[in-house]
Amino acid sequence: MKMKRKKKSIENKRKATNIQLFGKRYKNVLSLFVIIVLGIIIYSNSFDCSFHFDDFDNIVNNTKIQDLHDFESWWNFSANRPVSMFTFVLNYHFSELDVFYYHVVNLLIHIINSLLVYWLTILILSSPSLRNHSLVHHKDVFALLVALLFVSHPLATQSVTYIIQRQAAMAALFYLLSIILYFKARLIDKEKRIKKYLLFLGVLVTAVVAMLSKENAYTLPVTIILCEIFYLQKEKFEINFKDYKLYVIFVAFIGLFIIVLTKFSWSVLNPIPPSQSMGNILTITPANYLFTQFSAILKYIQLLVLPIGQNVDHDFPISMSIWELKTILSLVVLVAIVTFAVWIFKRNRIVSFGIFWFLITISIECSFIPITDVFFEHRTYLPSFGFFLILISLIFFILQKKSRTFSVGLVLILISINSVLAFNRNKVWKDDISLWTDAMTKSPNKARPYGNLGVAYGQVGQWEKAIAYYTKSIEISPIYSMIYYNRGVAYANLQKWESAIADYNKAIEISSDYAVAHFNRGIANSNLGNLEIAIADFSKAIELDPSFTLAYFNRGFAYFNLTKTKEAIEDYSKAIET
Repeated sequence: MKMKRKKKSIENKRKATNIQLFGKRYKNVLSLFVIIVLGIIIYSNSFDCSFHFDDFDNIVNNTKIQDLHDFESWWNFSANRPVSMFTFVLNYHFSELDVFYYHVVNLLIHIINSLLVYWLTILILSSPSLRNHSLVHHKDVFALLVALLFVSHPLATQSVTYIIQRQAAMAALFYLLSIILYFKARLIDKEKRIKKYLLFLGVLVTAVVAMLSKENAYTLPVTIILCEIFYLQKEKFEINFKDYKLYVIFVAFIGLFIIVLTKFSWSVLNPIPPSQSMGNILTITPANYLFTQFSAILKYIQLLVLPIGQNVDHDFPISMSIWELKTILSLVVLVAIVTFAVWIFKRNRIVSFGIFWFLITISIECSFIPITDVFFEHRTYLPSFGFFLILISLIFFILQKKSRTFSVGLVLILISINSVLAFNRNKVWKDDISLWTDAMTKSPNKARPYGNLGVAYGQVGQWEKAIAYYTKSIEISPIYSMIYYNRGVAYANLQKWESAIADYNKAIEISSDYAVAHFNRGIANSNLGNLEIAIADFSKAIELDPSFTLAYFNRGFAYFNLTKTKEAIEDYSKAIET
């Protein structure tokens, strides 16, 4: 009788355990479903958004990605980011320039990243160091809220709706996956050695793929050490030379160092002079770029807290000296944030980790390596995970004692607001006119938004409007050779040949190797009957670009009109060859 009762008791316990596991799996599946659905709803109005800005050089006009089998061409086009470029090769192979499918891939990557954020948050809250933390009992809800903030925050639109910035999302995908596999490898039972080694192999593979997607993934070894210190050490952190993990980390750093040495040179630290093609009028040095990033990082944090005033082309002031008041204050605030992260380590490990995660993952693009654009919103994509960890942790810490329901409700309101803002932000990305009108309004003293808005109006044949915006752009940046050229094209389309020639002259004066400007000036001179001058222009264009087919053809036509038949035939033959 006792044996029967005992068996029945064991059976009941087994059933109860199975029910609990089923309930937990059901909750997880439901959470994943909510994340996916919210992501699709937010970006449902983005599938017909046009190509923009760098999309044209990297995708639309990039012949290197148009042949899937020409491995050498597309791999070397962006040697530091071949994996993310490969996704564009596949997009072009299957759908050419149908923008819908590019957006589908971008959204798919963003949703996968959001699911990985959910998974990583669960693993963090399941780690040995947080075993007694109050949030462990609510880790499913905590992870869901973090993931929903990640999928819904409007700053992510620049990494999702702006097609080329898929590179940031791709790097984030393999970055997050690498850390997840590291957690799994470290938390698995020692007896399961083969599985543990396979997981570590997965860490290595995904780390390399992340680094070949975008350079900001080079911080991955540092982040893994961060995870080790914060969550995976069961005892006080100390260096143990008998611990194999120490040597694994050492080898990872040596490998990273070798990769950096082979892929980059000291030239990455060269100052960036005023750009004749971008309209920048200041030289960007490693020093003033670094000083600028002190305030840029705080601006990123402000946009994560209050995502108002989003802009594809922020007019962010460059700090020329560390002694500028804004620079000093920004540095003081950053030092205070780091100090706070160290101080709060024992009191709230999640908040401390979130701060270090944010600063480490944004460090490559916010360091002393100068980049032409000192501020871009997509740089917050991977770092934002740290911010959301901090936000949810603080909300739960401050408000949960009063009411857990109130804490969750407050976060859900934030997610709803973010979702609406992100949905509306996608409308701005609809086409070039809407995007650059928005940028011009928010950056009225920057040349590029006016210039790009001029291009947008030129593409729809509104040449007078295009000329007005080009003129405004030139007023702000007189060295903007591309805009002189574009205004020349606009004048040419209105058959104002003298005005077109004047602008081509200015573009060539600024950039003497501007082959297409020489070519277009030749076209304008041909229309004015100045055939000898036109031939000289076509010849210069050919000298600068020997494969310039149209220059050969038009020079041949000019020779033909001058009854120089032999020269004309030679140029027509050359045009056919090229």
